[in-house]
Amino acid sequence: MLLRNAMDLLDEGVLISDEEYTITYVNPAYVKMFQLEEERIVGEKLNHLYPDLAPEKKLLSKSIQEKKDIGFEGMDFHWQGRDMVLHFYTKRFTHEGESFVLIRIFDMTEQSKREKELIHMIEEMTANIVTIAKGYALLPLQPILREEQRDILLARVPVLCQEQNVSRLAIQFSGITSIDEEWAVLLKNLMMSLRLLGIEVVLAGMRPQVVVQFAQNHIQLDGVRTFMNVQQATKYFLETGLKPRFE
Repeated sequence: MLLRNAMDLLDEGVLISDEEYTITYVNPAYVKMFQLEEERIVGEKLNHLYPDLAPEKKLLSKSIQEKKDIGFEGMDFHWQGRDMVLHFYTKRFTHEGESFVLIRIFDMTEQSKREKELIHMIEEMTANIVTIAKGYALLPLQPILREEQRDILLARVPVLCQEQNVSRLAIQFSGITSIDEEWAVLLKNLMMSLRLLGIEVVLAGMRPQVVVQFAQNHIQLDGVRTFMNVQQATKYFLETGLKPRFE
């Protein structure tokens, strides 16, 4: 009874089933999570409660059949018009000679939504192509705070340049206060990808301390034009290319 009272207080959803797939217990958090009624769940068969559940999502049944505990994080779960993201963990146990499976369910929907919004914000900040004039654009570099930013730069910048018909790109360094060897490799790979697409790349706005670090790390960017600031790079683009039509 004490254990049941404790499970009733949990924020996570808890369901217990016997090996015949009959539900023997659900806690209030589970009832609330799936918007069900306890008196209509306990004693019900799992397949009656979730008749249309895809086989790969029947973790409790799999735990019973394979006689092992199972965990699954980040499962997309559609229920009664709601799109949810759930973590599932099963635990097999024996009580008074009978075998049961307890499943714990954590609703991660709001957290997943916030993470997606954060990732979108990071993508927008990391690979933000700013049009200067038709065919000419600016990429303001941001400090690398998360590892995925490297992949975002390499994957998204070339795609965005193609989508926006960018033929000449100025990479703005004024937001970068320090670089290392990994930064150099990232920059070289990015510039190589852009050049292979036929995009001319120049660098602008390097801080003096960054220039020193380039020299200290023996970083060479052969054949790359550099400018003191974005204004100089823009002037170069406008004076050496076809006269653009501003939009």
